[in-house]
Amino acid sequence: MKDKLIGRQSGLDLLRFFAIGCVVVSHALPEKVKFLKLSISEQWFNAAMIAIGHFGVPIFFIISGYFLLDRNYDSSTAIKTFYLRRFIPMLLTFETWVLGYSVFLKFWLHRRLDPLQIFLDMTFISQQGRVGIGNYFWNYWFIPAILGLYLAVPFVARAVKQFPRKVLWGIYLLVVSQTMLIPTVNLFFNAQGKTGFSVSQLDLSYFGALSATYFFAGYLLKTAQHKLPVWLVLPGTLVLSGIIVATQYFFQFTDYTHFNGGQLNMPYEYILLLPCGLGLVYLATKISLHFYWLRFIVYRLAQLSMGVFLVHRFFSLILIRIHFLQHETATIQTVETWCVLMVLSYLVVYVISKLPGINRWLLLGR
Repeated sequence: MKDKLIGRQSGLDLLRFFAIGCVVVSHALPEKVKFLKLSISEQWFNAAMIAIGHFGVPIFFIISGYFLLDRNYDSSTAIKTFYLRRFIPMLLTFETWVLGYSVFLKFWLHRRLDPLQIFLDMTFISQQGRVGIGNYFWNYWFIPAILGLYLAVPFVARAVKQFPRKVLWGIYLLVVSQTMLIPTVNLFFNAQGKTGFSVSQLDLSYFGALSATYFFAGYLLKTAQHKLPVWLVLPGTLVLSGIIVATQYFFQFTDYTHFNGGQLNMPYEYILLLPCGLGLVYLATKISLHFYWLRFIVYRLAQLSMGVFLVHRFFSLILIRIHFLQHETATIQTVETWCVLMVLSYLVVYVISKLPGINRWLLLGR
């Protein structure tokens, strides 16, 4: 184990733990908050938690691209190995959890166990007029997104090696303009009560759209020939984080709430999330934990993060059903619910991780 930890980037393990904390906090927020009735400090706290909660998924996408797209897939053996060891286990794991959530919803929320709906959920098909599992398992959308990216990894990894760097950047910036820049411009039009631009008509099917924008950014970061100094990236990332939080806060006082029928829930298309996520990943690569015991703890927390991602919504639904802390302030509800979700999820996932056969297919353990 000690030799294994020496070869790991402990900073990225630490960032993975931070990312899962972000994902969980976004689900720890009270479902219905009357933002304008909160105190100023609570308004800022609520805005910060919503904004920071949306850092988690981009970080996971960027880290995945950072590690997977720079590998060698030049032989049929390497491609076959990738699908057998990465894609198929992930597919089976996610299918198991979709089935598990369907059964859980039947007994806990008395949702009808509809075989057709279960089939649609497990094949990632949505049908108008039907209530799918994504209405309860909010992070369900991440499953088909990451599976689709993994499916394309060997093709993309081999293709990008043949591209001149400038051409690669040109194509990438074009994709970013369509997947993030236009939606961000629309966001600010909405704040003025205006419609904004239509959705881009450029077919980006081969480029994986928004998820791949984050995913491919990880590859560009890892293979960059010239990287900015830490003294510049650190304050830049902090400034971007502050702007993202401020956007979330000030948008509650604009016409956005009237135009879209509710408060802003920081969209992943917001273009500042991309450089902010890249900055966090880059800074994490510069962190090295020197104490073995600390490296081990961070490694285990990161290793179990996927399990926490999958299981925490179970506990979230239970807390909502029992009206956990409903009479407390929004700030106290968020903090205490986050702590409970993190502790319970990690405890359950840790116990499951000790079961070799189950660990492999429920938590993608290796």
